[in-house]
Amino acid sequence: MEFPTNFVRLVYASRATFPASQDALSLNSDVARILMQSRRNNPANGLVGALYFGDGCFFQCLEGPADAVDALYARLPADPRHRDLTVLSREPIRQPAFSGWSMKYVPNASVVRELLDRHGQNVFDPYRFTPAMMTDMIGLLLSGRDAQVSDRQDRASPAGGEDALAIAHRARTLATLALVGSVVALAVAIVL
Repeated sequence: MEFPTNFVRLVYASRATFPASQDALSLNSDVARILMQSRRNNPANGLVGALYFGDGCFFQCLEGPADAVDALYARLPADPRHRDLTVLSREPIRQPAFSGWSMKYVPNASVVRELLDRHGQNVFDPYRFTPAMMTDMIGLLLSGRDAQVSDRQDRASPAGGEDALAIAHRARTLATLALVGSVVALAVAIVL
């Protein structure tokens, strides 16, 4: 079947190279930085997607133009936070399913444990996912609630990325400048 677009969905797994967080309820600072960077960079490349991190493994779904998805995936082996990158699936799609999120993050939740239980697994290991489990996991990512990355979570480990407060401050500054520019343009238009 041919699709009228060049959109693809790439699903991959990788293992974290950093130690797991001691607090199961908090977001690991390395994962928080990955999310912040993805949420900042993906819109410029027309990419959307979702991420789950559990038991030391990433399960990520990327959607967008094939060349942009492939270019991002090609850069991942150089990221020292990942190892054992494996493409689980790559398929053409009509339109992105995650279009509302530059990078949705579903936290380690009981629904994932229920999914694992249904499929007879007790550890989150996407390398062992059957096609049915992968479909269920993508559905869970689509329906699950998105966890926001707070400035406090990202500041927990300042190395390896721009500080979340700096990013938030820059975003607020740019938004304020855009608003001021719009007001000035409107005032000039009214005067003329």
